[in-house]
Amino acid sequence: MRRDSRNQGATRHTGLAVVLVVAIAATACGARVAAYEPSISGAGGSSAQAGGAGTGGVTTTTGLSGGSGVGSGGGTAGGVTGSGATGSGGAGHASGGPTGPAAVSPVSPTSTGFDFSPHAEAAACPGTAGNGASDVGVSASQLTFGNVSGLTGPLTGSFSQGTQGVEALFSAVNAAGGICGRKLALDAEDDKQNASTNASDVADLVPKVLAFVGSTSDADNGGVPGMTQANVPDVGFAINCDRSESPVYWSPAGGSCNQPQGAGGPYYISNASFMLAKQGGYFPTKMAFLGYSIAISAAAAQEYEYVYKAMGGTVCYTDFAVSPASASLESDVAAMQQAGCNGSYDTMDVTGNAKLLQAMQQQSYHPGYVAASFDAYTPAMIAAAGQSAAQNLIVFLPFVPLNEPQTMVQLYQQQLSTYEPGTQPSGFGFLAWEAAQMLLYALIQSGHAPTRASIVKTFNSLHDWTGGGALGGYTPSGRGTYNCDVDVTVKGSSFVRKAPSSGLFCGGQAVRASS
Repeated sequence: MRRDSRNQGATRHTGLAVVLVVAIAATACGARVAAYEPSISGAGGSSAQAGGAGTGGVTTTTGLSGGSGVGSGGGTAGGVTGSGATGSGGAGHASGGPTGPAAVSPVSPTSTGFDFSPHAEAAACPGTAGNGASDVGVSASQLTFGNVSGLTGPLTGSFSQGTQGVEALFSAVNAAGGICGRKLALDAEDDKQNASTNASDVADLVPKVLAFVGSTSDADNGGVPGMTQANVPDVGFAINCDRSESPVYWSPAGGSCNQPQGAGGPYYISNASFMLAKQGGYFPTKMAFLGYSIAISAAAAQEYEYVYKAMGGTVCYTDFAVSPASASLESDVAAMQQAGCNGSYDTMDVTGNAKLLQAMQQQSYHPGYVAASFDAYTPAMIAAAGQSAAQNLIVFLPFVPLNEPQTMVQLYQQQLSTYEPGTQPSGFGFLAWEAAQMLLYALIQSGHAPTRASIVKTFNSLHDWTGGGALGGYTPSGRGTYNCDVDVTVKGSSFVRKAPSSGLFCGGQAVRASS
């Protein structure tokens, strides 16, 4: 299955549209992004963050309808202002960039001062003089990138979000003129959430693409050896630890875990979410942990269990073999209630979380802390569970919540609405979009003769990268844990910020998560 961004609008083959999570498909229209979208106004920037001079910035209305609304003609685009990070320790030093004109020359190797709007990015390297076939996937008129994602498989609906985010960004930039006059194309393949298929898909794309971007799959470990051997940059968000530690992996927000001592050594994850809960006074004393029977889901739940116990919590119940096909989770909820659990954390998808929340409601069981990974951060989560059942669900986010007046989160939603209509904003989608933005920054610095080596050179120069202020400060070359967090919770029909009161909490640390 492939998708391509050669045209201004994203081309979609029917393979992506089928086999999505039923809850997402059923709510793709009626519940679409209403839980996220703030009111946006002004000629540049947002209602809370004014852009620079000119007619650029984000200009739209509630609902993000109409055209792209970013810039007009060749005008100067509004700048990006970010959110600050709070807390101490960890890697976080997030700070927003000042507003200003479009970047036309290399700027600071943080996101400070860089304008991420499509017209500004296109204007930063104008014309086609000097364009040629400087590396794999590069022609005088086009830059081709690869993406291997779990578009179908046991957890359908979760991992297509990354591809959609990249397609939306590429389409927006292509509509503005491309990078150095070249169109951006994405060649995407479906690994069906199978590591062997992931490896074969990567092998197929390596001789065709300049880099990989936005790949999102629970089987993303399969292609790591092939990308490493070919020395091709892999830009995105890793779910498996070995992808996180690959020498060709680059991310604006780290990966899900680390295993720095190699195979057989212990895993490490960030404790930021639990530290934030302790700081906020809602750390549960007796917690249950649940994960799917799928290896990566079970392993992630066990890692969080390990860290929770090390922080003084009592584990009251575990189930790391929940079937994705399970009709309900009533027996798990009954066992949790009997054990006196006052909290739960799971690594399931929207469907699994909906079943858990519905079973809790049916059994009148209301633990004070019910949390899920950011796969649950989508309007479809509330619709699938039902609004009354979903109340007070907590989701950990590595970025500024999507309902806040922050330029980057608004720009992402606007581009998704315009170029990938019918899709919903999501955690995986936003991280893939941010990864693609970091790639565009490197391409602009590479000028008219981009190579894999020139992209890597720029990535190596980045430090405290905040992605326009939506992320905590992170240095991609460190390949360590990302120690920033924002907790959101369901109130009414929306996810709202729970803690910290503003910005991101970046007081987490990398801690051992396995024996």
